[in-house]
This record gives sequence, C-alpha cells and structure tokens, in this order.
Amino acid sequence: MRPDMPKILVERPRPPSRIPRGRDGRKFRDRSDAAFLPMKAGYRDLKSLNENLRPLARYLERQVGRPWDKVYGEIRAVIDGRNPVQRHILEHLDQYVAVHTRVLDGHLIDLTRRSFDLGRVWQPLYVDARTGFLRRNPDELSWRQSYRERQREQDRERAQVWREVAADRQLHRINGCWFEVDIASLPPPPEVRWDALRRQTVNARTSIAHRRQDDQTTVDVYGRSGVYAVAKRQLGAREILAYGLNE
Repeated sequence: MRPDMPKILVERPRPPSRIPRGRDGRKFRDRSDAAFLPMKAGYRDLKSLNENLRPLARYLERQVGRPWDKVYGEIRAVIDGRNPVQRHILEHLDQYVAVHTRVLDGHLIDLTRRSFDLGRVWQPLYVDARTGFLRRNPDELSWRQSYRERQREQDRERAQVWREVAADRQLHRINGCWFEVDIASLPPPPEVRWDALRRQTVNARTSIAHRRQDDQTTVDVYGRSGVYAVAKRQLGAREILAYGLNE
C-alpha cells in the first residue's frame, strides 16, 4: 500500500456550500441585527470529513489471491489506528471484506452476523476460511447488475397485468380479465374528461402539487403521464391467443 494512502482517502475537494455567503465567508443575514452581533457572528467552520474510499476498494481488489494477514498487515503499517480520522477508515474495511466466513449448505456465510442469524456474505470480497486467502465473492453483484435485475423483475411482473401494443392502445388485466384500452392526451385545464379505466373524471391540474400527484398516479396506471382512458373493451378468446396473453 502506498504510504500516502490515508491522505488520498480522506482529502478531496470540498463540496460547494448550499448556504449563500458573502465574499468573506459570512452568511447573509438581516442587516438590522448587525449592530447587535459580534464580529464573528454568522461564521461557521467549513471543514468537514470528506471520505474518498474508492482507492481503498481498488487496492483491495488488486490483493485478491494474497493471504489476508499480509494484506491487513500492510494496511495497518500505513493507517494508524490511534488517529481518529485514520481509525475511521479502518472501520470501513468490513464494507468490502468479510473476514470470518464459512461455507454452509453450498452458501458462503458471514459468521459475524449472528445478531441477524447467519446471513450470506454481501461484501464483494471475503477471506477463505480454509486457506486464509482473499477471494472475490461469486454471489456479489455490482449495483448496475442489481439495478438491471430489479428492472427485469419489475418488467416481468408488469407484463402480467399491462401491455402496450400501440401509442394510443394498451392492454390491461382487471380482475383476471384482459381489456383493450384506448388512451388519449388530456386537454388543457379546465376541461374535464371521463377516464373509462379508472371510472372517474380527470383533468390537467394547474396546481404543481396536484399535478405531480396526478402524474405519478397516471404513470402507475398507463406508464406515462398526461393521458386518460377514452374507452375500454374486453378481449375475446381469439384476441387473447393472438396477443399471447394466455402464457
């Protein structure tokens, strides 16, 4: 491990402040109070702990296949646990490495999670209990892979009750029956339309809060906002077969 790793992990450009300030760093305040405040009133310490743990993660990835005792010894040789800031870095190691593990019924188990019963290892790396070497977790998925898997699962669940066959036509499953629904764009306010699917009157709200709420509800039903159901018709057996909805 490079000797300046603690500095790299802790120091990075500070984020911009969201509080408006003057050129001297003082927060803007009511001028009427200026005569009653001390000179340093309105100032605050802008320094804060800003961690950058990606170099640590990359370092650990490069140590796969090496004995964990040697890797941890190299880390402790550079990072001083007596320093509060550097000790905080050591506390993040368990986010990347599961040290105490075993294989149970074909699954990699983290033995430190006894308070939550024995659980699977969720860290990207783990220490092989038999050899003591650092290994990659075969069950670990990156956040992109996890996100894509969740999206595919949501799409599969969505396809069981909703299909879009054209820009102005959708298929909806209601109480076990499939319906063909014609949709159209909502007219500008204050015109009102009857939504045949939701069985209620709808319109394009002028209030931002109401419009956001209505848009989210419409997206949940139709997959996009600003539309409503003009008409709906139950599908026959042949149409269900043609659309492949009997699978």
